[in-house]
Amino acid sequence: MCASGTAIAALARCVNRLARCGAAVVLLLPVAVAATTADPFAWLQPAITLDADARSRVNRDEIVVRVLPSSDGEIGVFAAARLDADGETLAAWTNAIAQLKNSPYVLMVRRFSDPPVLDDLDGLTLDDTDLATVRGCRPGNCDVKLAADDIVALRQAAVAAGPFWKDAVQWEFKRVILGRLAAYQTSGLPGMAPYADRRKAIDPQIAFDLLLARSPYLNSNAFDGGVTESFFYWSKEQYGAGKPVIAVTHVAIVRPQVNSAVRVAVVSREIFATHYRNASVGLTAVTEDEAGRRYLVYVNRSQLDVLGGLFGAWKRAIVEGKLKSESAEVFETVRRRLESGLPPE
Repeated sequence: MCASGTAIAALARCVNRLARCGAAVVLLLPVAVAATTADPFAWLQPAITLDADARSRVNRDEIVVRVLPSSDGEIGVFAAARLDADGETLAAWTNAIAQLKNSPYVLMVRRFSDPPVLDDLDGLTLDDTDLATVRGCRPGNCDVKLAADDIVALRQAAVAAGPFWKDAVQWEFKRVILGRLAAYQTSGLPGMAPYADRRKAIDPQIAFDLLLARSPYLNSNAFDGGVTESFFYWSKEQYGAGKPVIAVTHVAIVRPQVNSAVRVAVVSREIFATHYRNASVGLTAVTEDEAGRRYLVYVNRSQLDVLGGLFGAWKRAIVEGKLKSESAEVFETVRRRLESGLPPE
């Protein structure tokens, strides 16, 4: 596994060395400022702090969920709770990603092979609404988040297939996903073509950098020497009345070997999504204090394309309200699964 110990800067170097590393690029080496086990949340500061009331609630076995301050189309959420499970249990459930993410919001999820192959996408389909959309898409005017060349390729596939255009578009869409994943594995986000669904193209690297600027806990060398696993998965998710979102995510599991409260950290970076999100990064960690009490921590930041315009503030209020309630529900489900033991074989 290609690995390095200088966090975000190491990612770029690891991408450049990918051919020599002979493995998928490591996502991030998170987290933590210089923190000891005395305070299981100190590594999140200064971006995220827990006041006395929040700590008291956590110690009463309550779940604390907070929508984080944000701007520029970004939205963020933090959750924490006591946990009766260890970090290796989190790692095991993460590797069983389909079982971990099983919920009413997740319609399908599957890990990619190493290396990824087209058969990994068996069962993945665009809904009829998205099929009809991409058939009439143009670069700069499309209701599905795609690169310009991909928009053209999907339209050409539809035209060439005549009455069988739906099957042709489904097949071409899988090739698009596999192509974007291959570009990411070769060159990271800088190698991926911008989203061209709107008049102003969105560069995935720029969108992700904005999230990193708000996430200093992801930019530290406090986890040097961690043993890292890395894999990719695709998912099809739907929240409420929103459109189904097909996404590809890169996951890294890090086991710190320094004087840190974090026992195991899982960092996920979304590298493709068909709707709403320009970029997204998540962190799930098991931390431990000096008394041996364990805690589950979750942070997610996403940049959305739906929070601007005349009604931006109103839309943000709605999105943040749903994010807080749904995050609490999913977080509690994950905690129960970890506390149930290892995932079924």
